[in-house]
Amino acid sequence: MAALLRPMNLGEILDRAFEIYRKRLWLFVGVGVLPATAMLALRSVDIAWVQTNNLVNGFSDGEVTRGGYIAWSWLVAYGYSHISGFLMLLIFPALLQLASCEVFGDSTTIISSLRFALARWRSFLWLAVLVLATVLIFPEILTFGLLFAAVTVADKLDLLGNPPNVPAVIAVLLTIPAGLVLILWAKACLSFSVPTAAFENLTGFRALRRSWSLTRGSRRRIIVAWLAIMVCYWVLALAARYALKWIVYFLYYAAHFHWLRQHLVSQVALILYGTIEAFVAPIYAIAITLLYYDQRVRKEGFDLEKMMEAAGLVAAPKADGAGALAAESDKA
Repeated sequence: MAALLRPMNLGEILDRAFEIYRKRLWLFVGVGVLPATAMLALRSVDIAWVQTNNLVNGFSDGEVTRGGYIAWSWLVAYGYSHISGFLMLLIFPALLQLASCEVFGDSTTIISSLRFALARWRSFLWLAVLVLATVLIFPEILTFGLLFAAVTVADKLDLLGNPPNVPAVIAVLLTIPAGLVLILWAKACLSFSVPTAAFENLTGFRALRRSWSLTRGSRRRIIVAWLAIMVCYWVLALAARYALKWIVYFLYYAAHFHWLRQHLVSQVALILYGTIEAFVAPIYAIAITLLYYDQRVRKEGFDLEKMMEAAGLVAAPKADGAGALAAESDKA
C-alpha cells in the first residue's frame, strides 16, 4: 500500500491509470456501458419517434433560415451532451469505487460497485445536479451572455458592418475561448467533488468546498489529464465516423445495398459512439481517483495515515474504497 500511495507526477498517474484499466478492463467497461446504453436508448427513441432534429422543419420551405436551422441543431447537440454528462456523473461513484478498490488491492465486483453508488443515491443525485450546474451550465450561461453583450455593443457602434471592424470581430470571438477556459477551470476546481462525497461521506456544497480546497496546486494536472483522455475519445470517434462513412459508401454503391437508409446508419453510429464512450470514460474515473489520493498524500500525509491504520495504531476515521460500502451497510 505504501508503495502505491506516494506523490506521483502526471505521467506516472496516467501510466498507473492505464495499468489499472488494462488489468480490470471488463469490470470498468461493465459499469461504463450503463450510461452509454441509457443514452443510446434515449437517442433511439428520439430518432424513431420524436425526431428532435427535425422539429424545425421549415427550412426547405423558406420559413426557417439556414442559420436558424444550424442553431437548432447545435442546441439539440448541446442538450444531449449535458444529459450524457449528467448520466455519467450518476454512475461515477461506482467507477470511483472500482478504481479505489484496485488501488488498495481490495476485491470488488460490478454489483458491489453499483450497490455502493445506490446506497447514497439521493446524495449523489443532488451532487450531480450541483456539479453539472457549476461546471457547465453557469459558465456557459455567462459565456453566452458575454458573447451576446459583445455582439450588441459592437453592432450599436456599427463595428460589424460591411466591411466589419477586424479588432471588434476578434474581441467578440475571444469570448468563446474565454468561456472554454472558464469551463476547464471550473471542472478542475470541482473535479474532486464526487470522490470526496464517495470516499469521505460528504454531501452537496460541502463536497464542492472540499474539492475546491483539495485541488489547489493540482488543477493544471487535472486539466491536462482530462484533455489527454478526451483526445483519445475524439480520435477514436473520428476514426469510427470515417470508417462507418466508407463502409456505408461501399455497401450502398459498390455492393448495391440500396436498402440502407439514414435511419439505420444513424443507429449504427450511435452504437459505435456509445461503445467508445463506455470504453474511454472509465479511464478518467481512474485518473481522478489517483489524482485525488495523490493530493491527499501531498497535502495531508494520507499515506502515513493509511500505514498507521494498517498497523492498527489508529482507527480509520473515514471510509475509503470498499470500506465505504461496508460502512453504509452497517448504518443500514
